[in-house]
Amino acid sequence: MGAYETEAFAGNWSVTAYAICANPVPGLVRVSTTSVSDSADFHSTTATCPVGKVLTGTGYELNGVTGEGVVDDFRPKGGVAAAPTSVNVGAYESDATALNWSATAYPICANPLPGLVRTSTAGASNSLDFRSVVATCPVGKVLTGAGYELNGVTGEGIVDDFRPNGGPATAPTSATSGAYEEDAYAGNWSDTAYAICATA
Repeated sequence: MGAYETEAFAGNWSVTAYAICANPVPGLVRVSTTSVSDSADFHSTTATCPVGKVLTGTGYELNGVTGEGVVDDFRPKGGVAAAPTSVNVGAYESDATALNWSATAYPICANPLPGLVRTSTAGASNSLDFRSVVATCPVGKVLTGAGYELNGVTGEGIVDDFRPNGGPATAPTSATSGAYEEDAYAGNWSDTAYAICATA
């Protein structure tokens, strides 16, 4: 995982990467799809699992924008009654740039897992500077992957906390998404967290 400062910052800071791990899953593969590379303000791409496989995890990458792009839509498709099979990545320029750039979506896919579903929790829509929301797996299920979506802020919101909740001795069962306004923004906006869950 890598991150850039969107604006010059004199303080010390760090990045923490989390991995959700399990015993080998049959048919596990990672695929990718990359958007067009140009200097448009917004880029979006959807990557889909091969036929017969389901989405168990997600990832993304912004290419060529080095600190001037923010992902505000990192959304596994699916629902509480249907296993997810694709992930969408949407990103805006945080500040105008003439650079050509693109977004890449990475779905981690496997043969169907028992009870695989996608849940979501939407936070309140308001003009506060910070918000945080947690998506929780149904009882008896564990977290295999996650996502988030910022609504209404179009490039002015930055997710700085995207975290599976668990530990080395505890299976994760929820995911947190926390986001700030990059610059003061008067409009209302919200954060939605997504959890991809399977039967334990």
